[in-house]
Amino acid sequence: GAGAGVGLSVALSGDGGGDELTKACADDTSTCKEDGSVFIPQLPAGDPNDKTVPVLKLGESISFEELGPVIINTDGTTRRIDNWNQMTQQEREVTWKRISKRNAQRRAILEEKMREEKSDEHPSEVVEAETDKNLEANQ
Repeated sequence: GAGAGVGLSVALSGDGGGDELTKACADDTSTCKEDGSVFIPQLPAGDPNDKTVPVLKLGESISFEELGPVIINTDGTTRRIDNWNQMTQQEREVTWKRISKRNAQRRAILEEKMREEKSDEHPSEVVEAETDKNLEANQ
């Protein structure tokens, strides 16, 4: 049924190539079956008719926009909005704009912190990088 564990049984007897499995069975008897095989848990097979799961084939690309915007936290970590799929189209548009502006501000602050940290470690490299940036901007 749904949520039932799916697994693979591996026999431990044979050509002697199963030493690692034999040791695993000896170390953790919860994975051993009565017949001497080891139970290896596996993910259940997906439903090929489930259209909610995106399918990506070799050479194709996928867009993650339907998952909502990536939020940049003040410490530089990222996350997404948990209830994005429950928001109305108008709420999504307003949220996307607000997060885009806030992300730009946070990114600028984080980049400035990185430049300051780098200048503390290697002051001449930062001066060269800033000079190169100014030259590019003036061209």
